Amino acid sequence: MQIGYGELNNDLGRYFRTLPKNVQENIMQSGVVFHTAQDMKRCAEFLMQAKD
Repeated sequence: MQIGYGELNNDLGRYFRTLPKNVQENIMQSGVVFHTAQDMKRCAEFLMQAKD
């Protein structure tokens, strides 16, 4: 089951929509379920650093 983070109307959804499209796609493909925007932020920062 995939969660439509981009459709959420909370901190998690708002943060997700600010991410680059490739990071959004990686998060969606991973299947990881985030419960807080802070958790997603840690993952997104790791993904963006891995690209450098």
